[in-house]
Amino acid sequence: MNIESRSRQLINTDPQRRCYNGCHYSSELVWTPWEVLESEVAPERVERRLEFWRELNAIAVDGRGEGAKREHRIQEEDECS
Repeated sequence: MNIESRSRQLINTDPQRRCYNGCHYSSELVWTPWEVLESEVAPERVERRLEFWRELNAIAVDGRGEGAKREHRIQEEDECS
């Protein structure tokens, strides 16, 4: 089993791509694709490892704000990999 994570990224949505001093005229937060954090986690340990990553992220959000927020999930490994 794998543990995957994704974050939010600020995307410039202005058709003219305007940006003034690092600030977009219009933008939105979008979720990035899922990425593997840990692979080949034993089934009996996967829930505990997922809880670890979620708690670690909660600490990061407390210290750095909502920009550090991540989502985590458990994903079955593909048979092809």
